[in-house]
Amino acid sequence: MDAAVLRELTEELEKMGYDIEDAEVWYDLGSELYNSNHLTEAETSFRQSINLDPSNAQAWCDLGATLFLQNRFDEAESAFKGGLENDNEDSYIWYNLGCVYNVIDRLDDAAIAFRRATELNPSNADAWVNLGVVLSSVREIQQAEEALRRSIKIRPEHYVGWLNLISLLHRAGRSKEAEEAHQKALEIIPDFDNFTDDINEFVESVDSTE
Repeated sequence: MDAAVLRELTEELEKMGYDIEDAEVWYDLGSELYNSNHLTEAETSFRQSINLDPSNAQAWCDLGATLFLQNRFDEAESAFKGGLENDNEDSYIWYNLGCVYNVIDRLDDAAIAFRRATELNPSNADAWVNLGVVLSSVREIQQAEEALRRSIKIRPEHYVGWLNLISLLHRAGRSKEAEEAHQKALEIIPDFDNFTDDINEFVESVDSTE
């Protein structure tokens, strides 16, 4: 925790008449700072909230999200695990933990976390998409396809599910099915190809700078 930032935030809260011994005050401040992209200050606020109330799973989760955005993945993993110690059935924490594992290439752990997130909240389309992507990466093609189709069923207008399903089918040599999925995506999302072109352009621009 940044001591100077903590001191500054404490002074501001005291000036406004807030109880600096109230964990919820620090959590609310952290949320405001996070939403305005002041990540260092948000991290300090969430840590102080946790110091005052270590049982707040949401504070642990939001701390993890703040650390994740700073690419501090080991610390983010620890924070999300801290959240799970207090609420092991929070699908959002499991989802975020899966995102950490996915980024650091611990794909088996990512699959476990995303699967747990879908078990706890079967309507979480993002968790199903990410589960499908991870399973595809570890060559669990049938399960990956099932997960991606589940995500599309939940949220038909979400192009990421369609994009990954089409890609999976192409890589599996199922070109006809891939084209059928492409046409179905276009029926639901008329500007689907525009999204895809934008992604390709972005990837190409990143590659050209490396």
